[in-house]
Amino acid sequence: MIHFKLIDFDKIVPTGQAPDLYLSWFWLTDGDLWLTFGDHTIYEYSEEAMAYFEDKPTPYSDYYIVRFLEDFTGVFEKASISIPYKFYSLTENLKQFKDDAQKWLDINDTDENEHSDFYFDEFDKLISWTYERLFDSAHLIGGPHLSFFRHNDKLRIVWETEHTLENGISLWTAKDGSYEMDFSDFVIQVKTFGDTFFKAMDKRIELTLVKDWGDIKIDKPRLVEEHNERILEFEKNLAFLEQGADDKTNWTKIEELYNRMVAETK
Repeated sequence: MIHFKLIDFDKIVPTGQAPDLYLSWFWLTDGDLWLTFGDHTIYEYSEEAMAYFEDKPTPYSDYYIVRFLEDFTGVFEKASISIPYKFYSLTENLKQFKDDAQKWLDINDTDENEHSDFYFDEFDKLISWTYERLFDSAHLIGGPHLSFFRHNDKLRIVWETEHTLENGISLWTAKDGSYEMDFSDFVIQVKTFGDTFFKAMDKRIELTLVKDWGDIKIDKPRLVEEHNERILEFEKNLAFLEQGADDKTNWTKIEELYNRMVAETK
């Protein structure tokens, strides 16, 4: 489900400009990343985009994998919470729900300069459960948006990937879509990713500690310290998926707002 390949150790590039070059844990995570859900591959560039970029060596997102790690694990707490079936069913066509909510907002919030109380008291409360479970890959041009919705032992992953460059080229191979899987299988896949990634980083840290980096500044004690902190942070977020989290969402209020929206946008 979650695939990555760190760049070769001897190709690691420090940050900064000579003579002020630095290296930290963040920069050591440089590599390719892609996700597969059924027949769909997320973070895979289209053939047209690859031709446009010319010198891109692989079709996958090439960035610092820690950025994905932070965004992905940041949704675990909310994604661990089972939402009511009524709202889970709306995620089959999440775009339609968002469009309907936007139509409701347009009807009630007509001030072009600033949002009215309606925006915060009704609209935002209605849709908050959707963006709490989303991350947007904002570090990438046209980065995919991924959302995770659980109902009992089912999880639906919804993605928005359709982005067109200024020259008309479709950026990604995947079209907007969704995939449903057992929540327990999702947790297993996340744990597998974590184990594999941090073992790869263990080796990378070992190599970094014994190498003479010359004029490149690197705080080796801090590197080890941060590596351990990153592992603990992942395990803390993983615990949400394994043990669940308290649901403080007022679903009764959200259902009231949803029913109002349906009635007022007919």
